[in-house]
Amino acid sequence: MQKLNLGCGKNIKNGYVNADITPFEGVDKAFDFDVFPYPFSDGEFDEILADNVLEHLDDIPAVMKELHRLTKPDGEIRIIVPYYNCYGAYNDITHKHYFSHLSFEPFYKKNTRGNYFIEEKFKLMKLKLIPTRLGKLLLFDFIRLPLSFIFGQIIQAIDVTLIVKK
Repeated sequence: MQKLNLGCGKNIKNGYVNADITPFEGVDKAFDFDVFPYPFSDGEFDEILADNVLEHLDDIPAVMKELHRLTKPDGEIRIIVPYYNCYGAYNDITHKHYFSHLSFEPFYKKNTRGNYFIEEKFKLMKLKLIPTRLGKLLLFDFIRLPLSFIFGQIIQAIDVTLIVKK
């Protein structure tokens, strides 16, 4: 089973092809994620992990299209990004995009908010809101989510897993 750790930084994972823009020790492939196509074959990976990398890239729809190309049918793409109103999202000046629980809907739901993605190429497997320490006190997402629209620092990240449809 081929797995890709996209944007690994220094978090090198065993059993993965570790890719980053910087050739840290343990990085298998170093390249710019804003330049397409990526140096991998069509359908090369069963699983892709993009942990805190998409917020740094220029064109999210183009990146999603490329991740789709690299993944086998029924393969998994797991994306972790900071939640838009948590300090982790806006205190890093290298962040170019901000994400809510609705941000990935255009990739797996038909005709949502003027779907700019060509067609449904993914199926949602899991969408988890990762609470901050304060958010954990609120116990449930049905409480956390509406409060996060008013108060920051309740949800720190979004963890979404998509299944590739081909």
